Amino acid sequence: MNKKGEIVIIEDDADDRFLLEEVFSSLNYPNKRVYFPDGQEALDYLYKTDTVPFLILSDVNMPKLD
Repeated sequence: MNKKGEIVIIEDDADDRFLLEEVFSSLNYPNKRVYFPDGQEALDYLYKTDTVPFLILSDVNMPKLD
């Protein structure tokens, strides 16, 4: 587990993204947050990057790829 890695968030709703960002900010999480609007973009990113994420959060019903 890479505790200093990015937090990957796959969420297509802007209100939910805002809420998640508020929670992570209020908890003072130092990890960089990376947001994706659909599962396919997140999967493409994860295949291309060498970074090992700390946490991946995903909505269930997503456009393109759930």
